[in-house]
Amino acid sequence: MADLSDVSNALVTLVTGVVYPNGSSQPSITGNPVLVYSGWPNMTQLKTDLQANKAHVSIFPTTSHQRHKSTAFSDWTVSVPPANTLALSLAGQTVMVNGTVSTPQNVVLLIDGRAYVYAVQASDTPASIATALAALVAVDQPASATGPSITIPGATTISPRVGGIGTVQRETRRQERTFLISTWANGAAPRDLIAGKVDAVLSGLVRLTLPDQGAALRYKRGLQHDDATNLIYRRDLRYAVEYSTIVTETAYQIATGVENVTAGASMGAQFPVRTVVE
Repeated sequence: MADLSDVSNALVTLVTGVVYPNGSSQPSITGNPVLVYSGWPNMTQLKTDLQANKAHVSIFPTTSHQRHKSTAFSDWTVSVPPANTLALSLAGQTVMVNGTVSTPQNVVLLIDGRAYVYAVQASDTPASIATALAALVAVDQPASATGPSITIPGATTISPRVGGIGTVQRETRRQERTFLISTWANGAAPRDLIAGKVDAVLSGLVRLTLPDQGAALRYKRGLQHDDATNLIYRRDLRYAVEYSTIVTETAYQIATGVENVTAGASMGAQFPVRTVVE
């Protein structure tokens, strides 16, 4: 979920790219070091750095301009789908374990209305998975494993399934927060160069990329402070960021597999595999 630190970090990354267009290992746009960080500067350290021709850009969330835009919950959506690497195929009364082993995944046999679930382990192989499933089924009826295959000779209906684990998310709140982006330098020229470049880039953006979403970015106002006595030249840019609070949850996949109805049952058919994340 995005919070103030995510927005601040995104702005720090963006501003750092402006003042160091060729990377932080190369000179800044002023030719001198520029520190870009989230938070308010330590004034003692700031004065020391400015005397050494080291400018600062601080990014600070203000408390005066914040508001809730919405508190309506959105529907759950899949953010990270499960990555299943195993598959179970069915031929008559024999189930074959196919694919490669990875975790987390569950393999399931639904036999005559009873479910047998095995959580795949990292040390498993298709053959060991088949053995484990056969042992579970054998508690209730005859079942045997040969290599990666499982045979249940007395089963009437068999439905093999594979389910992985994914992530779902929903928006629980949307808010707007104004961030103060302050450039501090020991003269008007470096301050204006840094602040002007930063403002030009930010003003050309309508969205800020956050780890789990995009946030709206909008210019609010700017202000300039000159303290020639202490050689502190400062310009403030205020940008509003509208972003969502997003809650994420682990979701277990429900996999409806191929079902086989054997002779003696009411009908015989095969149904295509369908997977749904809930």
